[in-house]
Amino acid sequence: MNHEGLTDLYNRFHGPNESAADIQTLRDLHVEMDRAVAAAYGWSDFDLGHGFHETRQGTRFTLSEPARREVLARLLTLNHECHAEEVARGLHDTKKGGTRAKGAGKAKGRAKQAGAGPTLFE
Repeated sequence: MNHEGLTDLYNRFHGPNESAADIQTLRDLHVEMDRAVAAAYGWSDFDLGHGFHETRQGTRFTLSEPARREVLARLLTLNHECHAEEVARGLHDTKKGGTRAKGAGKAKGRAKQAGAGPTLFE
């Protein structure tokens, strides 16, 4: 057992010169997980381009930049589609230009009345 923290582990993970078997296994698991998530979304039509790529944080083992942009564009599109469906179902108050879900303010008020501590989103 290596007894290293996550920071040290992932510094090794992102190091292009690191070739230890445990790190390669972790990289393989990340690739497998990313592919499984893409498949769950039905996105098998483009290559995720895993490898060592320059990022704002330096060299990282991650998706290629074109794949990252494609994933973000698709997630944004999906978010807009989901929001439009929720609006069509009457789940958002759009009369005042806001997009707060109906009842969200009521739940927050009830939690404060009950003497509850802060919620996850406060």
